[in-house]
Amino acid sequence: MGDSRCLWCATELPERPGVGRRYCTPAHRQAAWRARRRWQRAVPERRSLIAAGRRLGTQIEESLAAVGAQGALAARAAHCTAVAGLPVLVDRLVRLAVRADRQAGASWPQIGAALGISGEAARGRYARRAATPDGVPDEPIH
Repeated sequence: MGDSRCLWCATELPERPGVGRRYCTPAHRQAAWRARRRWQRAVPERRSLIAAGRRLGTQIEESLAAVGAQGALAARAAHCTAVAGLPVLVDRLVRLAVRADRQAGASWPQIGAALGISGEAARGRYARRAATPDGVPDEPIH
């Protein structure tokens, strides 16, 4: 029965693993439980992230539709004007993503690597409490 493996570390379970045994040690079972709990705690942040992403997409569509309605000769730099507010929304989206990842258990070095910066830089930039561009203060991220 060597095909049964621990769901946490992927080592082979003993020959007689027992009914329903999925982990090689109680510590691995507990670690998996904690990981599931962290993932569940991040649900509100993921919902906020999805909503912010939808708002960003809607803003892009509306801005570009407004440019199209004005016509080619109506305004110079109309495309730039249409998307000028997007960096603020993108920054909010990144902050929400960082909060969701932290709630799900990601470390600062992991977040920094995903953003192309060091873990310490990511912590310094996103861990402090600051007012966001929309005026709503961020919760501190630990």
